[in-house]
Amino acid sequence: MTVTPSPSNTADNLDLQDRIVNLIDALSSLRTLTAVHIQGITEETLLEQALRILVEHIDLESCSISIHEEGQLYCIAGTQHNKELVCTHNKGAACSQQLVNSLPFTCSRRLADIACQTKQLQYCPDCKADNDFKPSEAANKGTTVRSIISVPVCFGDDVLSILNISHPTAGSFDIWHQQMLMLFCNVLGQMQHNQRLLRTLDSKVRKRTRKLEQALKESNELKKRFETLSTVDELTQLGNRRYFFSAGKTTLAHAIQHNLPFSVLLIDIDHFKKINDQWGHVVGDEALRQIATILRKEIGPDDLVARLGGEEFVLILPSTSLDKADILAARIQKDTQRLDLGGAVGQIEITISIGMTARNDRGCNSGEHEALLDQLYTEADEAMYQCKRNGRNQRQFFHTMLKSSNQH
Repeated sequence: MTVTPSPSNTADNLDLQDRIVNLIDALSSLRTLTAVHIQGITEETLLEQALRILVEHIDLESCSISIHEEGQLYCIAGTQHNKELVCTHNKGAACSQQLVNSLPFTCSRRLADIACQTKQLQYCPDCKADNDFKPSEAANKGTTVRSIISVPVCFGDDVLSILNISHPTAGSFDIWHQQMLMLFCNVLGQMQHNQRLLRTLDSKVRKRTRKLEQALKESNELKKRFETLSTVDELTQLGNRRYFFSAGKTTLAHAIQHNLPFSVLLIDIDHFKKINDQWGHVVGDEALRQIATILRKEIGPDDLVARLGGEEFVLILPSTSLDKADILAARIQKDTQRLDLGGAVGQIEITISIGMTARNDRGCNSGEHEALLDQLYTEADEAMYQCKRNGRNQRQFFHTMLKSSNQH
């Protein structure tokens, strides 16, 4: 026996099928929305993609989404009459208004404001019958807007954005639509909140990174400055004692490796204390600077010069025999006797004592270079003090001093 379904049963079945299809579409929209990667995109792009997902999965006539910042709504994206999605990533008022004016939902602006204030979904089932939300033909370019929903996208007590949906048929949105849209907006609110957290975190990380980079740069510059100060005499800008023993050891190793002569000259200004006592330390400092200039001018590109402290200077002359070193020392003595210190002092005569020594054929293992340099420095120092004992303003070779001592 064939049973013919009654019209009421057929209608119920169709209604059930429609609800199942709608439910599947709603679940699909939520699944697609949660698959959006919020990292690396802007908040505007997230809202644009959310609206695109909603339009693709749910049969909606016209809709838009606006970002909510500082009490203002800025339209980010919306559909036109042909269901094409129009987007703008500019939150400027002029650009947003231009987009709003091109869409058929301008009458929902007031409803959206109420949704922002109440943080609850607002539904006007028939705008034509409600004077508060009655649209004008000019505002909507001849289209008919009868039903409007404004759904706040919230996280906690904050309204992050507003979803607007309109339809030309009165009462077109039932309870199911409202519940589905609220669920969609709840998920979107969580994602939008997380995206803002990521944006804030990225901003803080960038600022912190810039601060760390700046601090590292300043630290490196300070380190270089300290390294420079640790090897440079501040008054004369020559190398200091540390520089002499560090660079001198390397230069000595090179001379030994290539069997080159290696001379050391130790220079001390005679009666320097009298200059300070008579003219003051400012004049004494100027004398030291001028002598440093003379030494810098006289040496070659491979030679080293340093101020060891006080009025004592040292020269390292690789590839220079003692005979040539003596010629250089005589030139330096002559130049220092014509210093013009300016002011009330003017030109004064300054004499210097110079002790000299050389490596000759002395070699050593790589680990003994420092010891040999110390020995050469000691020899030059002893020769220089011999000059002092002999009356100052002299030059003395260490080996000559030894021969003289042995003859006695």
